[in-house]
Amino acid sequence: MAKTQDLTVGDTKKLLLIFSFPTLLSNLFQQFYNLADTAIAGHIIGNNALVAIGATSSIYSLVITFSAGLTGGFGIIFAQCFGAKDYDRLRKALAHSLVINIMFSIIISVTSFLIISPVLRLMNTPAEQINDAHSYITVILTAISVPTFYNLEVTLLRSLGDSRTPLYFLIFASVLNIVLDYIFIKYMHTGVMGAALATVMAQAAAMILCFIILVKNFKIIRLEKKDFKFSARLFRKMMSAGMTMAMMNSIFSIGSIIMQYAINALGDIIIAAHLASRKLSEMFMQPLVTIGISCSTFVGQNYGAKKYNRISQSIKYSLIYSLIWSVISFAVLFFLGGSLAALITGTDSDEVIQNTKMYLRINVPFYFILGILFILRFSIQSIDRKIPPLISSSMELASKIGASFVFIPLWKYFGACIAEPLSWCLGAVYLIFEFKNTYKKIKTGTA
Repeated sequence: MAKTQDLTVGDTKKLLLIFSFPTLLSNLFQQFYNLADTAIAGHIIGNNALVAIGATSSIYSLVITFSAGLTGGFGIIFAQCFGAKDYDRLRKALAHSLVINIMFSIIISVTSFLIISPVLRLMNTPAEQINDAHSYITVILTAISVPTFYNLEVTLLRSLGDSRTPLYFLIFASVLNIVLDYIFIKYMHTGVMGAALATVMAQAAAMILCFIILVKNFKIIRLEKKDFKFSARLFRKMMSAGMTMAMMNSIFSIGSIIMQYAINALGDIIIAAHLASRKLSEMFMQPLVTIGISCSTFVGQNYGAKKYNRISQSIKYSLIYSLIWSVISFAVLFFLGGSLAALITGTDSDEVIQNTKMYLRINVPFYFILGILFILRFSIQSIDRKIPPLISSSMELASKIGASFVFIPLWKYFGACIAEPLSWCLGAVYLIFEFKNTYKKIKTGTA
């Protein structure tokens, strides 16, 4: 039976590991069923499918990360309320987040109908694949309410200390996604649009199951009419937390869209290689993201409970876990990245494989720096410091703009490969100094 977990008491090292592991598996399975779209489409349809999906990957990432950031910001409020045992405020915060999510979903769905075609043309999407790319991304964006509400449910569960329930449903959704991918693409001949439909339907199944569990097992968040009474103060706080994290994610994704524009101009081979590179790197980055998110839940609950020593403990152990995973990732991707790329894409192009290997071998050695970035960015956000994460994200944006207009024209795909490690280093150095100063002020009561 699902239950809440108080992260303000107990062994931090053990609790962090126990809490992180189900979240890690959940995120890996989520990446897995996203990867299934690429793998099945690539094996059955061929490189044209890879190009169509790859050309829209940055748009997909922008919308999904904005949604995840919005709900992640709400999760900070949820965790603080739960840590402070203020359950009335928790329910009101949840009610306000539902309304905001409905508004967001409507705006994105309507806007996608109006602007997606010109955006694809502006991004240098190859003419041969633009219709498939349009079909794929239109399905994803018009059904954006599905991942948006699922993200909210998962964020709420994790804020309450339950990281296992989302895992169970994601395992089910991952299997369902693979089955639907195969049916739609292989037997119904729906092309890349079938891959998008399979993703949306699998997410919908997970969303419905999570909702049932939330209603059935978590009495402290059962909403009543009074919880929806508008509070301007709470609404501002929710929007501030949600939009800050959403904008932080969006700045990063906007940089990816700008860089995708430059990459699309390099031709089909590079588009396919970049898709393979990103799919593999995102899979191996997920543990680092998970550690950062889990740490932020710890920080949020303990900040709400005013247990500041546990904040530093969670940061320390999170960094240790990130280092361990970074070493494992290096061992796997540096030596086996090309073989894995061939496996997930079905490509027989040596150029695609070689460019994928180059991307991975440049990026993977910097994964621990990325882990530091995730941990500190999410943790600073969880102690109500909104500007530093935005500044670090802006550094990443500047790096990708530089890659798009300087590095890529000069050095082609190599220029794209070096952009992200550069931005990670800049952002991590800044956040280290910012966190040390912020934590000192919190402990001394001068914040």
